Amino acid sequence: MECAMGVDTPEEIGRRINIFLDVIPSQLGNLKKIFGAHVSKKKQETIDMVVEMRMMGKEMVEEKRKEMEYWDGNPEDDLLAWLISANDAAGLGDEEVIDDIMTVYLVMDNMSKQLGSLFIYLINYREVFDKMVEELRANPVTDYKSLEKLRYTEMVLLESLRLAPVLLRGTRWLNKSIQAGKYWIPGDCQFQYSQYVLHRIEEYWPNPREFIPERFEKGVPNVESFTFFPFLAGPRACLGKHVAMVAMKMTLSMLANNYDLTPVPTETVPVIVQTMAVTRLKGGPMYKFDPRYKVKETAPQIVNEY
Repeated sequence: MECAMGVDTPEEIGRRINIFLDVIPSQLGNLKKIFGAHVSKKKQETIDMVVEMRMMGKEMVEEKRKEMEYWDGNPEDDLLAWLISANDAAGLGDEEVIDDIMTVYLVMDNMSKQLGSLFIYLINYREVFDKMVEELRANPVTDYKSLEKLRYTEMVLLESLRLAPVLLRGTRWLNKSIQAGKYWIPGDCQFQYSQYVLHRIEEYWPNPREFIPERFEKGVPNVESFTFFPFLAGPRACLGKHVAMVAMKMTLSMLANNYDLTPVPTETVPVIVQTMAVTRLKGGPMYKFDPRYKVKETAPQIVNEY
């Protein structure tokens, strides 16, 4: 499928988004209605928001390119400079860099949703919660290498990503027909799959609805290919997956080392909320955060070397 790409003006970006909204397949449920003619204001708000974010990204890239003209190599801690250099080396343009900026932004937003889902699960698995907090306090994060000591915490995060992946499903466009097991899928069409469903298939995950971090004790289990992909997979996997894992570990470390977290059960049952293709758990238990240190005392310092 080919389409002409015009100049990256707000009008052109809005036109592209309109094209996408007009071809949303019926499999996405009520999404087409949400963005349809009956709620044109919502549709326009979405377009305006995306356009504004992309224009901000464009300004960031232009400013960074001006700075880079005077540099002798990229500084190690400048993510945007590295993205620009990597895209230049691959023969890609600024539009792809802007895509990367938006991806990283969305990763940080989705990270908060993932941690929220994690804490809701842990209310019913107190032994897992206590073991994770014990590890976090025994190994405070002081630099990037110290994150390697948080092995059990990583297992807990991976299990939460299995049971409550932020992305409910993924989509790919097939350029040619393929044979997938006993199924033949024609080319030149959109193909959708659900990691939420796949992560619950007992053939690959014994006791699939139980929260068992030990599944990942030796890394991702040696199961059939593509049976665990919370960040999608292949060359178009989530750009920010490593950023997300590092950020979630750092967040949990800061919480565990500065607060005593006490679950406060409620009668509210958590439910899965879906917004487009993004999911999160809502409702259920709450946590009470009590500072572990008085104002004059000092908690273990988490050094920002990223």
